[in-house]
Amino acid sequence: MKCLVFVCLAVMLCGAYAKHKKDDNKVKIAVYYESLCPDSKKFITTQLAPVWRDFKGAVKVKLVPYGKSTHDKVNGKWQFTCHHGPEECYGNKVQSCILKDKSLADTEKMELVICLMGQSSPDKALDTCLAQLKKESEANKLKNCAGGDQGDNLLASYGDKTDAVFRPLSFVPTVIINEKFDQAVQDEAFKDLKSVVCRVAVNKPSVC
Repeated sequence: MKCLVFVCLAVMLCGAYAKHKKDDNKVKIAVYYESLCPDSKKFITTQLAPVWRDFKGAVKVKLVPYGKSTHDKVNGKWQFTCHHGPEECYGNKVQSCILKDKSLADTEKMELVICLMGQSSPDKALDTCLAQLKKESEANKLKNCAGGDQGDNLLASYGDKTDAVFRPLSFVPTVIINEKFDQAVQDEAFKDLKSVVCRVAVNKPSVC
């Protein structure tokens, strides 16, 4: 019995190691953005979306919907001030809830965010985007999350992640490639993310 347990554990560790090594070869793209920011919407829909779709398997994307917001706890409850007002706070919470929803696949999360950022009012477009993905059944759960303590806690955690990079961000969206901020790379990625990914990729994808 002990041998069987050891073999199972070894297989699990080997699988985790193989996944880690595979991820090491991916270009890591972290995007720190705001739901109602015009530059964020432009970058995610015109730069990140095509790269994520064309380079599947070659990139690993981390989305952090917070931007230049601030958060503080007052009388045990999170209080947020967002760059584009309360509507943006809610929009950020909606996307935070999407990104942390365990019942949605990673591809569904990405497509939902891309859809939302392509709408004129991302904070009000959840039903529209869920319908496009035929995920209408998720609406109430995500809205309850965004409107309650869970959404507050998730957004605050994204705020902590953002503050660990810069407090406050000097530009939104801030784009970090392979976990190291470089202003020149940030400027290039904002205009031509595909060129950046092709240049830094260990294994050049065929689309390069």
